[in-house]
Amino acid sequence: MNKFKVFLLNEQKNYLGRKVASVLTPMQELQNDMQNMGARHLIRIAEKLVNDIRKILHGHWEQQQQHFLKELQKIGVAIQKTIEDKGDLREIIPAATQALQTLSGKLGVKINNLQGPEVQAGEPVSQGDFEETGNGPAPQQPPGGMDQPQMSTPPSQ
Repeated sequence: MNKFKVFLLNEQKNYLGRKVASVLTPMQELQNDMQNMGARHLIRIAEKLVNDIRKILHGHWEQQQQHFLKELQKIGVAIQKTIEDKGDLREIIPAATQALQTLSGKLGVKINNLQGPEVQAGEPVSQGDFEETGNGPAPQQPPGGMDQPQMSTPPSQ
């Protein structure tokens, strides 16, 4: 029974981690693209991020996740306060992104499972390691652009 309880606790933490990651990814994209955005567009996207954070906060969470939720709430409040005070979002977004990355790291949930294949360093690569694709090079057209083969002797009359 103890293993099931641990499973449920880890499942809640994993679920919260995925929810935080669902906000972290668009926030990182906003941070990368905000120099090319106008003020209204930046505010609109920041408000959407704050609403996504609110959705997470208004969910039902166990007591063990409350301190994570307080940190998430601080991030959302900082962004919303900057919007309401007509502050510079270009300054607060990188700080909020960093805080959200730290929170995601504390939750200990992998954001993605991308991993390269295991290869020993310095291992030689052989031709057999590559897969053949297609049928090889296409046959070349004869000069002149004709599809018919050229005759070597002139036709007799």
